[in-house]
Amino acid sequence: MVDISPDAGTVSLVLLAALTTILAAVEARRYAQRSTRAHLFWTAGLALVVVTLLIEAVFYFGTWSAPLAQSYFFLVAILVGLLSLGSAELLLPMRARWAYAAYMVALMGVVGFYSFTEPVDASILSGGVVTGNPPLDVVVASTLLTVPAAALMVVGSVRSALQSRQWRLLSLAAGIVVISAAGGLYIVAVPITLYFAEFLGVFLIYVGFGGYPIGAAVRRAAAAPSPGA
Repeated sequence: MVDISPDAGTVSLVLLAALTTILAAVEARRYAQRSTRAHLFWTAGLALVVVTLLIEAVFYFGTWSAPLAQSYFFLVAILVGLLSLGSAELLLPMRARWAYAAYMVALMGVVGFYSFTEPVDASILSGGVVTGNPPLDVVVASTLLTVPAAALMVVGSVRSALQSRQWRLLSLAAGIVVISAAGGLYIVAVPITLYFAEFLGVFLIYVGFGGYPIGAAVRRAAAAPSPGA
């Protein structure tokens, strides 16, 4: 079991928030240049990652706020939905895209309702780390939102990578897997590893979306037309 001081944890979270902010700013610039819904959703999703990291830092400082915890549970769910909506812009045909968007918006509303109406207390925190589960209604609604969102990004990106040979899309799938697996690190009490796993997952997703291509092969893929374009 790894022990980590609140100061070290806070520094790690603030650093990761700063790095993710850079990714969000670059994506926002891409949106300003291209004005596509995909880049808008990715910018919003990355921005919410920054917000959730800052909330985790506040908890690490030892500050407890029930409304802040409720906001945290809401945001960590909908950011996955927003990122997947950006992915849907590239991976789904128009009619399926709108149906998926309607499903996501409806589930975001349900998650928001339960997140802000179900009571939470400080017992969800252990040493400043969110280790407890949110209320059951929040868990169920969040699962109905995040599982399809993650599945769309993983399955869709792998299939598109194989069909189009844009191998950067495999990075998208890897990022989703990393973020999904990272939650288990809370259980073994390695929070600092979790935080860096979160950033690694976000970075891999961003590479998959076409940002910061790495290596000649990925640069060539990033220059190729996006699937479904």
